[in-house]
Amino acid sequence: MEKAAKAYGGYGDVKKLTVKESFNLGKGWHLMTFAILAMLVTNAGVNDGLNVILPVIAKSAGMNYELCLSMGTVAGFVGVAMMFFIAKLRDRFGGRVMSAVLFIIFGLTFNFLFLRATNIIMYGLSQCIMVSCGQGCFYLCTGPMQSHWFPKKRGVVNGISTIGANIGTAVLVPIMIVLLKAGDYRISISVFGAAAIGLAAYSFFTLRDNPIDAGMYPDNVTREIFEEEYSDCLNINQYVSDWTVPKMLKCKEVWLASAVPGFITLGLLGIITQFVQRNTALGLSVDMAVSAMTAAGLIGILGSYIIGFIDTKLGTKKACMIYCAIFALGIAFNLLTVVWFPFVYVSIAIVGFSLGGSTNMSLSFPASIFGMLDYPKVNGVIFPINYCIGCLNFVVNATVMKITGGLTGAYIVYLCLFLINILIVATMEEGKWDKMKHPELMEINK
Repeated sequence: MEKAAKAYGGYGDVKKLTVKESFNLGKGWHLMTFAILAMLVTNAGVNDGLNVILPVIAKSAGMNYELCLSMGTVAGFVGVAMMFFIAKLRDRFGGRVMSAVLFIIFGLTFNFLFLRATNIIMYGLSQCIMVSCGQGCFYLCTGPMQSHWFPKKRGVVNGISTIGANIGTAVLVPIMIVLLKAGDYRISISVFGAAAIGLAAYSFFTLRDNPIDAGMYPDNVTREIFEEEYSDCLNINQYVSDWTVPKMLKCKEVWLASAVPGFITLGLLGIITQFVQRNTALGLSVDMAVSAMTAAGLIGILGSYIIGFIDTKLGTKKACMIYCAIFALGIAFNLLTVVWFPFVYVSIAIVGFSLGGSTNMSLSFPASIFGMLDYPKVNGVIFPINYCIGCLNFVVNATVMKITGGLTGAYIVYLCLFLINILIVATMEEGKWDKMKHPELMEINK
């Protein structure tokens, strides 16, 4: 167990990690490729892509556009309920099998229900299925797999795997516009549904729940390092977590590990969903505001990697505090635009950089507290709570706009949430429930 603590504590050689070494992932690049493309394809149907395709679907079917938009909130909360079910299936069948199944369902739903929706029931049902499958795959299947494959490099690996969302923000809109001009949207846009099914096949044939089953040692280390530092604690296939739902709900760290990334998600979604509207209200033209959103997405790719690298080098606790401080600074510059207009460009750059760290922290922060052994089980409760908090962004924005007529009040709320996060994280103990770091917590599982 002494070796186990050394291997998984994350405080040894990992501090010497170089940029070159952070990309030395071996066969783990199959997992990275799937995670990046899976998030990109998911966003085509439930996030960024809706900016282009939803008006077309609504007009074609004679549906009310605003009512269709509201289905996003319904799908979010239905997805939360489905997360518990997906987590149970993941525990039984493994992340690899579930990733494949979920993306087959996503692809079929995208092409035969979403694109061919003729009424609000069909459209709403398609959103519920796609949100459940897309988010469930990334956060409940590939996320825990990344912790198993890269226990020491977890932070930087999360930073790489999450760039799909930022790529989507930057490129999905122009790609979809080109595809719409190519022909009937039911045919031209169906490439994303076909891509989802292709990704399902890719994941089934190239991924494994345990890196050793794929012919690679964790963190892509050599056999010598594996035998010295990892071999005592990687019998994870036989480990059965002793965490139950009642036990989780009584644990303070479960709620805090949900609230911290939940506040981050709430702030991020609240800002990015009104990004164009807020910046045009500050004085940018619509074209300039749309271009700024694309630029923010591209900057976010770099931000995702850098936040992940800091996570691995300094530890998740410090990285999360730094990330929240950076995001709060970006919001502050946006609020200060009324004092000096050029601050809006500083805000766009900083907020864009911060786009990359949100998903990273949703994966990394709970794992840093509960460790790789119990993270898959505990995250089945943590992520749904996190997601519920994030869905409240619509409520915050709508309430503030109704009361004040603008988004300034909402930005102040988000600024306060990031500052509160810094205080919460400062009081938490990294690895408190990590059985690899604290062998005394280990229960013999027969």
